[in-house]
Amino acid sequence: MVMSVLDAAYNVGEDYKDGGTAGLARRMDRNPTTLSHELRRTGTAKLGLQDAVKMTVMSGDLRILHAFAGKCGQMCVPLPEGADMDADDCMRRLSAANSAFGRVAAETCDALADGTITANEAARYRRGMGELVTAMHALDAALHARQVASSAAAGFPEIGGAA
Repeated sequence: MVMSVLDAAYNVGEDYKDGGTAGLARRMDRNPTTLSHELRRTGTAKLGLQDAVKMTVMSGDLRILHAFAGKCGQMCVPLPEGADMDADDCMRRLSAANSAFGRVAAETCDALADGTITANEAARYRRGMGELVTAMHALDAALHARQVASSAAAGFPEIGGAA
């Protein structure tokens, strides 16, 4: 069972190693009473999304993130150390392929849930599979380009076929 996002936020605050909710609030440059009211849902106090992100980053506690992902039927996968997703074409293409696979897997599970496959479900699967294959070909091309550049930088002639 997935933990409630609000319960996760409350627990992140309470379990913060340097003074609980009050310590985390001070680190976030927030009023400790206000943050406590937001986490306890006192009156009309509500925790904002930016504060939830700040709590996660500053505490290093991923329970809010995991609860949010779980409520959305997703899971979190950590990025590789030192990966600059914006500057690295291979990582961008790997991310795109991963997203395409996730969509195909989710849609396939949905289609299989009732034990029958409709024509529309089959068509969605084929379209998703095509997007996944396209994403994998783009990743292959980026990896090949990286391999050629690495070989050239090392002074080795290219070995193997083109992408």
